[in-house]
Amino acid sequence: MALSADQIVELQKLQKLLTLLDRTLAAAKNDEQKKRVTKDIQKYKAKILAISPDGIPDNIHNAVNLKSTSSSSANSSAENINSNMNVLSNIAIMKISPHSHDAEINLIATLINVMETEYIPVLGDSHTKFDFSHATERDTVIKHLENIRRTMKVLTETIEEYALSEKQDFKEQLGRMKNKQSRIFISEAGELFKAFRDFLEKVETDMEMGGVVVMNLGEKIHFNSRFERATILEGKDVGYCLRQFLEFTRAAMESVNIPTFKK
Repeated sequence: MALSADQIVELQKLQKLLTLLDRTLAAAKNDEQKKRVTKDIQKYKAKILAISPDGIPDNIHNAVNLKSTSSSSANSSAENINSNMNVLSNIAIMKISPHSHDAEINLIATLINVMETEYIPVLGDSHTKFDFSHATERDTVIKHLENIRRTMKVLTETIEEYALSEKQDFKEQLGRMKNKQSRIFISEAGELFKAFRDFLEKVETDMEMGGVVVMNLGEKIHFNSRFERATILEGKDVGYCLRQFLEFTRAAMESVNIPTFKK
């Protein structure tokens, strides 16, 4: 059974916490600290098993490592990676569906899930006060997400049908459909990231010039856990959150190969 978007995001957070705890355990100086950290590790591992009984899926990768291994400079160190990629460094890549083996499709789907969960809530009226024209433009940009969600649903269904099909002629037909839908998905993802990037770049330019596009730059953002799952930018001021969102869109565009538009 495929993991839901919520479960994928939760696994990503738990994996990040485990990585940090493993480092803490390795550096622990006394038995009491080691005991406390070990207990925390066991607690988070239990949470992972509750979501995914087989543990962290084998297809989880670090986004930076995935990009590095797919390039000719596979053995270059993290220090040589573009600084824009730092915002992606702790993102775990999950399959878009159980039988999806296309690394780029899985990466793009993960980036979309992370953007929808962690960054798009920043743009909501309850957190960022845009002037009227930019609030309208924001709403138009967000509609791109609705379109790509429909494309993702169709693609995942085709991937699973293709994997489970036993009739050769039908399988060949599904294979062609899968390839076509994958190209459409990649193209729409490029348009999605570009739309958000272009909007946020205009907002950033206005902020640097002391404009009034955003009317509450210094306010802290606090997400409502009843309606929002975002945690990365909790407690940060609006200006910082918007700049981080912009860095995410730039890094997303650099991390995937989208040939249909000019970056």
